[in-house]
Amino acid sequence: MSHAQQHVLASAIVLALIVVFCIHVFLFPMYTSNPPARLIKISTYEQALCRTTLKNIRIPPEWRNPCPKYGIVSAVQGGRLGNQIWEYASVWATARRTGLEPFMPRCILKTLEEYFVNLSIPPLSYIGRCYLDVSQVVNSLGQWNSTEQNIIIPRHAAYWSLILVWLDDVRREFTFKPNLRAYAENVLREVAEEFELPEPTFVSVHVRRTDYVDYLWQKLKVRPAPVNYYITAMDYFIGKYRNVVFVVTSDNIVWCKYNLHSKRHRIKFVSDMDGRGPGKDLAVLSACNHSIIDYGTYGSFGAILAAGETVVYNVTTYFSTLIAEVLPNWRIMS
Repeated sequence: MSHAQQHVLASAIVLALIVVFCIHVFLFPMYTSNPPARLIKISTYEQALCRTTLKNIRIPPEWRNPCPKYGIVSAVQGGRLGNQIWEYASVWATARRTGLEPFMPRCILKTLEEYFVNLSIPPLSYIGRCYLDVSQVVNSLGQWNSTEQNIIIPRHAAYWSLILVWLDDVRREFTFKPNLRAYAENVLREVAEEFELPEPTFVSVHVRRTDYVDYLWQKLKVRPAPVNYYITAMDYFIGKYRNVVFVVTSDNIVWCKYNLHSKRHRIKFVSDMDGRGPGKDLAVLSACNHSIIDYGTYGSFGAILAAGETVVYNVTTYFSTLIAEVLPNWRIMS
């Protein structure tokens, strides 16, 4: 073989090696349907979903669920009571729609179990010894396309359009503890006695202030609901129902007592001065016949639990306003 032929053969061999290398590096991954699994123990993953440090707990064998055959639905903890109620309800509704198994981080369940009994979703710790493939995690129903995938709902999420499909079942899921039900019944009984009304119509008024005033402006460029909104909403109810009493709850009840006063309305302010009774106030909201709310997850869910007529402040594209556009007994006011 001549020197020239040897050079051509060597060049061909080098070129072939380059082609084979390129096929393996660039072409084969395009046809790989299952990327390498990135597994994480669910007990570790649960901690990543929570804001607070979880204690290690010993799960009795009879409490341990078998490792899920397919994907699961869970959520990231975010916000206060109202947010965490919607996060739980979003997991509940998503699991019902998809058939995936729902599990909640213990941090969210700890919050909700202070106020509600017999919640049906078990904690993630029940499958804590199992592993989750983080490469198969999506964060919305719109991204979900396989029963192998896990849906982890982001913090502050409220999948209201999905939840509204099963409203009666959702209300049954959130059953207040007996002491909170008794508290709400006692408050309303005392209010009726104070105004000497044998058959009152209770209309709750939830006023969200404190941090939400800045949030509305920073996120939506919206000012908080003016005093006139609440008075106009009250006028609507006294024009439609008999013996109406307005039961006001708020995270700033001092502001309410100073601003919401009217000689033509029966008004009772029931929140604690320090705003530290979210479970008690929510139980009162749910026990009333009808609702006036401005915005926020807390007031919106209180109105859903009450299941009466609701007046909501008009914040364009905000989820409480969008709910009012769907539910026939919700009315938007400016």
